[in-house]
Amino acid sequence: MLLFIWLISFWNGTIIRGVKKMNIGFIGAGKVGCSFGHYLKQQGLPIVGYYSSSRSSSFYAANLTRSSPLDFDELIKKSDYIFITTPDDAISGIWNKMLKYDLEGKFIFHMSGCLSSSVFTGCKDKSAYCYSLHPLYSFAGKNSSNLENTIFSIEGENIEKIEPLLQKANIHYFEIEEENKPLYHIAAVFVSNYIVSLAKIAENLLIKCGLNKSQCVDGIYPLMESTLNNIRESGIDSALTGPIVRGDIQTVEKHLYGLDEYREIYENLGIIALEIAKSRKNLSDDTIYKLNKILRGDCNEKNCSDI
Repeated sequence: MLLFIWLISFWNGTIIRGVKKMNIGFIGAGKVGCSFGHYLKQQGLPIVGYYSSSRSSSFYAANLTRSSPLDFDELIKKSDYIFITTPDDAISGIWNKMLKYDLEGKFIFHMSGCLSSSVFTGCKDKSAYCYSLHPLYSFAGKNSSNLENTIFSIEGENIEKIEPLLQKANIHYFEIEEENKPLYHIAAVFVSNYIVSLAKIAENLLIKCGLNKSQCVDGIYPLMESTLNNIRESGIDSALTGPIVRGDIQTVEKHLYGLDEYREIYENLGIIALEIAKSRKNLSDDTIYKLNKILRGDCNEKNCSDI
């Protein structure tokens, strides 16, 4: 009986050897490091601990993931998978510090959206495997660990080597080429950071209408949420509503007349909306021509109606 149990244990250990040894450490205990570590812990993966320049941050992250606050040396030695979750500008410095250690067989990740794995210079010489892993997700706090439906980008060589981790962690991903990382990150900035900027513009305009900030949020959020739901259900092009896709020339004229510092933003976004409207083929050529002239500034408020 004991021999049978031993054989089963040996067999299981052999089959999942690539999965079994997955001690995970984090360098950086900010929003991304805490949230992603918490998510991995929820998936049943072993977190050994955190190193951070802020000792209190290390303790917070360790408590969140039921792991340990570690010094740099301890973390490198105890971890098979190391995630660098610091600001982008600190990654190369962290890596240069790591180069002093034995990294053979270790898997090293940074979670920058813009940088590629090329920041890990000399990775092959250290017999380590290095990657960039980035979630298309906005981390508002250190407990944002609802990542089950999040899509990650992965870049680096020998991605098949980390398949056991990706499967165990239930990570949905696509592979991206190194040269496309900046363009990819710009896309993420537009739909994450700049959607907040657009909300701020709306807030400033609504305050001029007499609303307070709380009322602005109450008014803006359902509108943005319904638009996002339309994108999910119908696709981006079909989700567009409003005066441009309807061909309401006079409404667009009034908008531009009432704008000052945001006029150029409105015009540039309006040109993109007009391209979507053209693809839907519900506007006449004459309406498209007039809207295009208005949005590109080829006429002013007084003579637009005479086009």
